[in-house]
Amino acid sequence: MAFELVLLWLVTAVPCEKTPPPGMVCIEGGDAIVGADDHTAAEKPRHPVFVETFYLDAKEVTIGDYSRCERAGACPKLPRPAYYARFQKPELPAVPITWEMAHQYCVFAGKRLPAEAEWEKGARGHEGRTYPWGEEAPSCDKANYKGCPGNITRPPGSLPPGPYGLYDMAGNGYEWVKDWWTPCYKDCDKACGDACLHPNPRGPCDGATPCKGYTQRVLKGGSWYWPEEMLRGSWRRGEKPKSGLHRLSFRCASSSSQLSAWPPRILTEPPARPADPTPPSEEERKKALAVVEDTDVFQIPLCGRAGKARVDCRDPMSYIKSNEALQYLFGDAIKNIGGGYVGLGADQGYSYIAHARSQWAWLFDYDPTVVRLHHVLRAVVKRAPTREDFVAAFTDKRAAATRAAIEEEWASLPKEERVAITSVFERARRQLWGNYTRQLRPARWTGGFGWLQTDENYRYVRLLFEQGRIISLKGNMLTDKALPSIARAARAVGVPIRVYYPSNAEEQWKQLPPQYRENVRQLPFDERSVILRTLISRKFHKSESYWHYIIHGGLHAQAHLALPGYANVWTFMEDRQQVGAFLAKKVADDSEGEGAPKRERYLDFLSYIGMPSAAPSTVAESRP
Repeated sequence: MAFELVLLWLVTAVPCEKTPPPGMVCIEGGDAIVGADDHTAAEKPRHPVFVETFYLDAKEVTIGDYSRCERAGACPKLPRPAYYARFQKPELPAVPITWEMAHQYCVFAGKRLPAEAEWEKGARGHEGRTYPWGEEAPSCDKANYKGCPGNITRPPGSLPPGPYGLYDMAGNGYEWVKDWWTPCYKDCDKACGDACLHPNPRGPCDGATPCKGYTQRVLKGGSWYWPEEMLRGSWRRGEKPKSGLHRLSFRCASSSSQLSAWPPRILTEPPARPADPTPPSEEERKKALAVVEDTDVFQIPLCGRAGKARVDCRDPMSYIKSNEALQYLFGDAIKNIGGGYVGLGADQGYSYIAHARSQWAWLFDYDPTVVRLHHVLRAVVKRAPTREDFVAAFTDKRAAATRAAIEEEWASLPKEERVAITSVFERARRQLWGNYTRQLRPARWTGGFGWLQTDENYRYVRLLFEQGRIISLKGNMLTDKALPSIARAARAVGVPIRVYYPSNAEEQWKQLPPQYRENVRQLPFDERSVILRTLISRKFHKSESYWHYIIHGGLHAQAHLALPGYANVWTFMEDRQQVGAFLAKKVADDSEGEGAPKRERYLDFLSYIGMPSAAPSTVAESRP
């Protein structure tokens, strides 16, 4: 069965788009010949692999290109010693470039470094020719290598192109690729398992960082500095990622014609506010409610310390209010995107629902207290015409009326469960009153984010409750019950999941469990879908904020969850765009009042990953 699925996938490769991104060419998915039998041991054996459709820069990245990334604050400074001056004219290939500099530039451009197999297919064509031009011996009218006139880099595109219209795939600049270096071609089974034979081979760890036991990245194509034997498309060399010499350069790739350079589409083409949904039909309600609860959440043992959770135990603390103080930073990325909402946690989900104008919402948690809190809120919101009335329901004066409302709302449940829901209200009532009272207070810097910040936001959440469009359930992210059933329900009612909020749950696991990967990959995402994630780890920020706020493109996340090398949530961060430097001035210019400086101060704690740009564009157009 697995073999049949692979074959089906191979024959349904995504075709090239009619218009590739500027400066890139499309290489359609299909077989490629990589490696060689009659040269160095690292190149053996010559063998076919399947490479999915991808886009590759027609030319090497130039000094001028890289300088724009420097000016935007997104790339490390290019070393410019006096003895490199002749290599650093704007029209020449960017040198000296480390692997890390190349990677950062490609992220800035909304692209990525090519996999070695992709690069090799581009250099050799699908038939696996020795050189870009064929089998003829190298000459200086075909490639720029040691011994050619000038003994220096040339402007990319100075010599005739090879397959697919790609220039300088032999000579000129030595080019970094994504893969970790290993002699995989020599002894595939022992060195890498079947990694070099699998469709879309990406080498150890799928190229992700870190990769235990691997310390070098792959260079391809030779350079102006090295002799002709390094010009073969199959030639492979390992080099330390921090190495940067006047012959090391690169070009970028993309899996899609839709790049993800800054700014993302959601900011440049914000959607209009969706109309209020109409009451769903009985059939739609049945489909939306056809979810499967994880009824055994009580059986999950508690971890030994509050604030910690693992695959085999749950956090002993019940989070009836969020401690993620800067949730409004997510606001610009989800405003009016509609669709469906899926998320865990307490009332923060209602803020995301209101801001996104979600049409359906599924709220889940493995803490029964949190799920019962949602039951309390449903009873209260449906009977509170205004947000002030809602908050008042948690006061001593209104407590008896609220208990009666809960009993009425959940009269169909067994008495034991009704008592448990009411008990949550009783235990947490005063704490909740304080929390909701604070949320009522105006905060200019939040841009209207927050379900209790405006009358309109509250009205919308109440409307969804009244129409039965908000569904709460006991759900464990790690089983095959709740999340997969939510995915099925969303498809059944025909709504894409536009916002998925796991908070920092993924950071609690050293490895992303296989079932969780599959659960997220089943969610019906589209190009506007986002994952809203928070991270505590100080690997990525050193600041007064406890959290780093991540906006991750849903399709980008799903594609990477299919790659085992992306073993945990931190590996995604290598592709992040840190937006604080760019947005700080914009916020200062656009905002008024005392809230602007506070909002600006926190932008350094916000990152975007894999969010689509508005349209294919050059780096110069997509960045300041």
